[in-house]
Amino acid sequence: MTNAKHLNDYSLDWSRLESFFVQNKGYRYARRKDTYVLPLPTREPERSKFENGFWPITGGLARLLSNDSIIPEKDKLDMSHILSIGKFDSTETYEWFQHFLQSQQRKVEETDVSRLSQLPLLMLSEHKERTGQVDFINYVYGALIEGNEDELSPLFTDDDSDDLLTQIFRSTQFAKEGSYMSPYPCLFPNIKEQFKQDLIHLSQNPKFFLDNLNHLLVHYTFIMISQTVLQTNRFTKFNHEQMIPIFFLMEWEKGARWRTSYTNGYKLLKEQSKDFYKHEHALNIVCQAPALQPKKNLYYHHIDEILASSGEDVLNTYIQSLYDWMNNFYSKYKAIETPNYASDRTLDEAFRDLAEAISTGLNKELKSRYPAALEAFVLKFYKKHGGSLGSLLAVNQEQLLALIACSIKQEKIELNKLWHELEARGLFFDHHSKEEIVGLLDKLNYLEKKSDSGDAQYVKSIL
Repeated sequence: MTNAKHLNDYSLDWSRLESFFVQNKGYRYARRKDTYVLPLPTREPERSKFENGFWPITGGLARLLSNDSIIPEKDKLDMSHILSIGKFDSTETYEWFQHFLQSQQRKVEETDVSRLSQLPLLMLSEHKERTGQVDFINYVYGALIEGNEDELSPLFTDDDSDDLLTQIFRSTQFAKEGSYMSPYPCLFPNIKEQFKQDLIHLSQNPKFFLDNLNHLLVHYTFIMISQTVLQTNRFTKFNHEQMIPIFFLMEWEKGARWRTSYTNGYKLLKEQSKDFYKHEHALNIVCQAPALQPKKNLYYHHIDEILASSGEDVLNTYIQSLYDWMNNFYSKYKAIETPNYASDRTLDEAFRDLAEAISTGLNKELKSRYPAALEAFVLKFYKKHGGSLGSLLAVNQEQLLALIACSIKQEKIELNKLWHELEARGLFFDHHSKEEIVGLLDKLNYLEKKSDSGDAQYVKSIL
């Protein structure tokens, strides 16, 4: 027999919920108390516009991997300080060095990066957009890097020691910090491991690595975000091992309504993300039971796993507390009719009822601002105008070749196996796009033909 005190530990703690969600006697749809979901701001000024591409994010990640502060102490190089500590034999030498420093600083500001050691010098925006950029850095670090620092940090340094100029720049802008912990979790460890292996593989060719680092970071960030959206919408059926396919096309192709790249491309992601903010809020409610409190970043499927091993009495107590909170706490503040508890309700159904109740209370403005941040990311790096079809997900030649380079870790690979390798990296294509890619590889002399059979065709290593 389960005692009452033990069962009560699996009921939502109203006092904790009230302290976080109620302000000035009004209910607020806050997030990120215990669970972080996506780096998508709800305020437009904080939204990252990616005007400098992904470089500000890459620079922040490089700083963290170098144990530097995520935000530089100074946004600009302190020229007067550097010049004051130098020794010059003439006014001409002084002026020449000053001009040289200014030209190098301009190159960094324009993201003209030629060495890996320069990556930490890449600056964040000076505007409110910086908040969104820092959030993205935190997300990418937690989702793709944290825990693998020992293996990845060396990849972000040059084989030879830093040049003198880089040392000067870094010594005047950064303060050393200890180990860093992101508030964001990694929900897909297999994808994270694939990312690590791909970075290690590309590092064999330092120039190719530097030239394509952003392509890799952008793509894996997109896959992490899109899979989080699709899988979280499945509630307790979240599957961290199997990706839900999202289809792309090549940027020079023409889209069509009957193609999978339309029905299961950006259209699918937009539909799945338009009401996603409800999860940001709901996931910070469902974890507020004393027995769940020691843990952070619990999603629906995590709680399902915990309760499944705790007994039927515990599960029923928790489910009932969700409906009790909806009926007697949430509805009190929002005047929303919420579903009632029934003994045959499953945990998955209870989570869905809660999310729907939250969605009903959310205003349209908040609902629309949240996915707009995801749209800004997609439209910057994957957008293709599809006419009446709207925006489509498309990759360009450079993005494709970077991921093909990651996929071929030996001298060559069978063409049919290449498709599986790309899909393991979240890149799905329909038959028509595959024909376009085969034509491109043949044109670039990466295709080795043995016969007309697909199994006998090979793609040569790009590295």
